[in-house]
Amino acid sequence: TGAQSNTSAVALSGPNAMLSRGSFEPPLTMYDLNTLTFNVIPARDPVARFDDPAMLYQGINCTAEASEFASCHDVVRSLCELQYTCGSGNRPVPCECVLDFGYPEPSRNINTTQQTSFVKTCADRCERAGGPEKKCGKWKREADKLDAKEESTRGSKISFVFTEVE
Repeated sequence: TGAQSNTSAVALSGPNAMLSRGSFEPPLTMYDLNTLTFNVIPARDPVARFDDPAMLYQGINCTAEASEFASCHDVVRSLCELQYTCGSGNRPVPCECVLDFGYPEPSRNINTTQQTSFVKTCADRCERAGGPEKKCGKWKREADKLDAKEESTRGSKISFVFTEVE
């Protein structure tokens, strides 16, 4: 750990060590744990909740079903929660956030001319990258459902005009 090597360290879902600090070789000091380690701790993550945290930590939400608490130890799910809560800036949102973990689609850049949906883009990229068939197939089915839904509503869209009210 960072406390053992006297180096600042950041962990995502890392095990804590306040109670067990004396069992390490060399033993960890409370001061080193409190000043050299920072842990991001998802709610219900069994690994990160194993021991008491040091002073520098940040709790985050976990969107997994209560019965799937081990899913709270998923690094991609935690990345999605961080991006959803803090924003992604100009970084792309991983497709898994929307398609696997149920986060809302990122808002489209106003300056973009892209007509393809986020879901379709994810399915295409997964397939082109040679991703796992199970995942790419699931995403493709989601994209196909959206395409079918858009096709059935085409021509019946309502336009809104906004005017300033004085």
